[in-house]
Amino acid sequence: MEQAEYYAAAKELSSRPVGQYHPKQKFKRGSRVHVCKDMPSYMNHFESNFDAIVEYTYAQKYGGKDIDSYALIVLNDAGTPVNSVAWYEENQLSLLNDDTKAGLDIIEQYNLGRENQ
Repeated sequence: MEQAEYYAAAKELSSRPVGQYHPKQKFKRGSRVHVCKDMPSYMNHFESNFDAIVEYTYAQKYGGKDIDSYALIVLNDAGTPVNSVAWYEENQLSLLNDDTKAGLDIIEQYNLGRENQ
């Protein structure tokens, strides 16, 4: 695959809309969570010990059955979205707030900021 084809395929995947919540999914899109402090050794390069908003699970964005891997919007100490990261495992997250409306507003704010860059 040539670089232009690869880029086009990656862009298409990224632009797919987020699918529906799965009933067995632990955290809903928009939930505020805390990422644990201690990552397993195979994930020691991942950021840890921060608050975030659940953006989507792997299954919600790309299909399949993986509802345990989450993409997150990282929040700074003021609660402002600063980055998007993936794939954190369900057991590395703790629910802080299930006010998904507030979280969905933060996701929208973050995505609008990225579009305007």
